[in-house]
Amino acid sequence: MSDRFLPSRFRAQAEMKDVEIVYDGFVTFSKGMLHYRRQDGSDMQVEREIHDHGQAICILPVDRNRRVAMLARQLRVPLIVNGERDPMLLEACAGLIDEGERPEQSAMREAQEELGIRVRDLIPAGVWYASPGILTEKVHAFMASYDLDDRLGEGGGLFHEHEDIIIEEIALDELGEAVLQGRLRDAKTIILIQQLMLSEPELFF
Repeated sequence: MSDRFLPSRFRAQAEMKDVEIVYDGFVTFSKGMLHYRRQDGSDMQVEREIHDHGQAICILPVDRNRRVAMLARQLRVPLIVNGERDPMLLEACAGLIDEGERPEQSAMREAQEELGIRVRDLIPAGVWYASPGILTEKVHAFMASYDLDDRLGEGGGLFHEHEDIIIEEIALDELGEAVLQGRLRDAKTIILIQQLMLSEPELFF
């Protein structure tokens, strides 16, 4: 297999110096000086900002017998700021990885908290950066299985985390059509559905 997708053979000589935290809350914002040796051999120094949000998971639970997937719909403040007509975003279950958790443990916990289900047969679906220009957040993605017997509770998220999640089961052929028509707005959800369409097309067509 080609090593094209492994870390580049060009080893960047880069270092962040004089990093200071300018805000520390639910997220952490820092700024510092990037010292970088460019590919042409010249040196560059430039101030950069960093948004640290920890590591996260996302998971797409699929009931293959009924050919449906379970998604979450919830209010997202940035959509309000952007003037979106509908700030309730339909998306794959997701959340931050708690300290000491493995990504697989976090995925199972989030599925129970947000969706109220026990998931089985977790399949890693990649690890990616959502917005690498500024975010440190690394997202661990999973596919999973569930059926009607895996219902554990109502889901909806945790009250103390101010979550108010609507749970929706949607037919896979409808989700596939929505992806192809560009009607989904959440990147992680689009990626997971596309990956399922490529790996198991018989579920959609």
